[in-house]
Amino acid sequence: MKKLIIAIMMLIPFLTLQSQVKQGDNFLGASIGLWTKGNTPVLGASFESMVAGSQTGTIGIGGLFRYRGYNEVYNNGNSRDYNFSSLGFQANYNFTSIGSGEFVPYVGLTLGYNNISNTYSNRNNGVIDNDSYNSGVWVWGQLGARYFFSSKVAGTFRLGIGNDDFYPLELGVDFKL
Repeated sequence: MKKLIIAIMMLIPFLTLQSQVKQGDNFLGASIGLWTKGNTPVLGASFESMVAGSQTGTIGIGGLFRYRGYNEVYNNGNSRDYNFSSLGFQANYNFTSIGSGEFVPYVGLTLGYNNISNTYSNRNNGVIDNDSYNSGVWVWGQLGARYFFSSKVAGTFRLGIGNDDFYPLELGVDFKL
């Protein structure tokens, strides 16, 4: 019986700890991602506000911005520069009742607009054309997590997949405002 009482007393702190994410919190973050095309990083910024909470988690909504660009050089020496700017709205469900609250996984959906511009240049760096290429609306599912190093700073991990030939693995940092 004595061992059972000691075990229960040792578990009480873990049962009463609160998650680092709760309704009313706001997060502003920056990220860098690996992209499947062009061997260039994806630079990002995001904002998320926790608008509703329950026993198991919180719903966060917000926005995000991503920028990426790369250059393709063809066999004839000509090249094409691509620039992608994405602006989106995100909604995530943050699972806040896991462990001590330092690790907060989430799953979500993003809807946004992707503007793609490209410039085709000949060997002599003369611009041949400059136009938009497959710009449009995109939908992106995401799976991620925050790990809190302190009450105000969290490291982030995000994996996304969608209809926009854009499947990044992102690492970043979020600051609780």
